[in-house]
Amino acid sequence: MTNWYYHDAAQGRVGPIDADAVRGHYREGRIHRDTLLWREGLREWQPLERLSGELGLDEDLLSSAPRPVAPPPLPPQTPTASGPPPYSTRSAHSANPADAAAAHFNQRQAPPPRRGLSGCAIVAIVLAVLAIPMVGILAAIALPAYQDYTVRAKVTEAINGSGQYKLQVAEYVAANEECPGNDSKGFQPAAAYAGPRVASVKFGELEGCGIEIELRGIGSKADGQKIWLELDPSSGEWTCSSEIEDRLLPQSCRG
Repeated sequence: MTNWYYHDAAQGRVGPIDADAVRGHYREGRIHRDTLLWREGLREWQPLERLSGELGLDEDLLSSAPRPVAPPPLPPQTPTASGPPPYSTRSAHSANPADAAAAHFNQRQAPPPRRGLSGCAIVAIVLAVLAIPMVGILAAIALPAYQDYTVRAKVTEAINGSGQYKLQVAEYVAANEECPGNDSKGFQPAAAYAGPRVASVKFGELEGCGIEIELRGIGSKADGQKIWLELDPSSGEWTCSSEIEDRLLPQSCRG
């Protein structure tokens, strides 16, 4: 069974869950087509819509696309009364000449059609002009927030990948009653742990036994920055800290 993880803006990483649970979350509206997902074998987190085929959600994504609305049927035409038009040739010859002259004068004095924009068109133009700066303000707010979200997801991916290192350190401490270094048995040089989001991993002593992760491939706000994971041997608990701004870190690593 494949274990899946997805990123929630409020909870951070959620998982592991199986593919059936992922489908259920999507159909319940808890995750969406742009939600970032990851499973073992993927090099980086990807939006759900790119993985829909593997998850069996192609039909769900297609069915959720907006459909064009059919135009309403035309109203039935009602027959008009038949008969000669006003001031027909026949009536014009048989009617009073003064009446015919008045009718001709009224026909010539019909008001010309109104020109210019209607009131609705003017209102629409005013609203469009006012909307342009509002769109710019919203874009100025939304774009940085999205960029921070992307960086935070990549930093979370790098931290999540350290789970095996924490287990290895804890086992070494239990067996040797000391903190391991990169030159300890079973460990490798710092650069050997490099990956898409990690430049190096160092092992050693901080206030307790620690792991130092140097980041890369994330963006200018985090590349070259470090994350420290520290084990308290007495309690077996790990703490996370970093020199990166809190808004770019998962909740578990802030402060």
